[in-house]
Amino acid sequence: MAKPSPFPPSTSTPGTGTVRLTLQPPSKPIFSTLFFRYPLKLIVSAPHILPALPSPPSSTTATHSSTPSTPRPSNVPLLFLLSYGGGLVSGDHISLSLHLAPSTRLVIATQGSTRIYRPPDPSPSDPTPSSSAAATARLTRQDIHAHIAAHAALWLAPDPCQPFAQSRYAQRQVFEIDVGGGGSLGLLDWVSEGRGARGENWAFREWKGRNEVWDVSGIEGKDEDDKMQRKKRLVLRDNLILEGHDIRVKVDGLGIFGTVILIGPLLAELARFFVEEFKALPRIGARDWSGADARGKAVMPATDAKETEAEKRERWRKRRQEREKKDGVLWTAASVRGAVVVKFGAKEVEGAKTWLGNMLREEGTVGREFGPGGLMCVK
Repeated sequence: MAKPSPFPPSTSTPGTGTVRLTLQPPSKPIFSTLFFRYPLKLIVSAPHILPALPSPPSSTTATHSSTPSTPRPSNVPLLFLLSYGGGLVSGDHISLSLHLAPSTRLVIATQGSTRIYRPPDPSPSDPTPSSSAAATARLTRQDIHAHIAAHAALWLAPDPCQPFAQSRYAQRQVFEIDVGGGGSLGLLDWVSEGRGARGENWAFREWKGRNEVWDVSGIEGKDEDDKMQRKKRLVLRDNLILEGHDIRVKVDGLGIFGTVILIGPLLAELARFFVEEFKALPRIGARDWSGADARGKAVMPATDAKETEAEKRERWRKRRQEREKKDGVLWTAASVRGAVVVKFGAKEVEGAKTWLGNMLREEGTVGREFGPGGLMCVK
């Protein structure tokens, strides 16, 4: 007879995880809580060291009183979101809770595409499941709930999700941000056609994704009665539903779809960059003035060492647009209640990575404020 375990039984649910990032005075981010259970796995990597800001000039007059500056973290931790075996099997449920304290920053990435495995074939001896409960049990789910406090920033940029043939997957990601206090969010959410090397072309049964962004400005630190009166405000709710047997027909030759959501002061320049570049795209029926001047003469590559930044940007833009045509990249950008939402698609995953990497590296905010870990998804 087996002896009972001397340890108390676990009260946590499989697949759950909790991350709390706080700022240790004066400016060192630490994980006050880092908990996960199988099949979820969280790994902390080397952080990105932020350079110290230059000291503000000292005032010599008594009429100009100095105000305390906003605390800035000394580094940006990099957290890998993983699963055992590199993917999620049928019926897995991941539930991750994130809490970023004021003035902290966090990058969450993956070490490769998250594979969604197909459900096992039913055994001839097992009864055929016919109830909705049995069908739901084969659904793979992932839920992320993040709270981003004042002056905190989250860059969540995993590799593309790769659903296998016949798989069923649903995810819901909810972000509560103190937008009025300077909280920022950068989210990359994308899904590919599956295992193209094995001939899979949107052969999964179901893929559903929902992203919600809520503004909780003015609620943080209030008592419960005040919180009830100060309801959070929905900024945007983005849904992507791919299901049925004709997905490959609906996507019209594209092999990957993706969404980028940007909100907050830290990512304001990047958001503005996407919008301005979208405005600069050639329009149907309009003359393309980027390749020739008004007299039809070809524009030669600039060789002058004193080339202006505007000229450099224009040359980069033309090369990028030519590559977009080659890779079959389609994209759009729009402002929604203070946030910017970018939708994009491409014929292949590498084409999407090339386009997104070019955009992020040219603008520079992600590499500068979050470090190389924020760009791992486009390598």
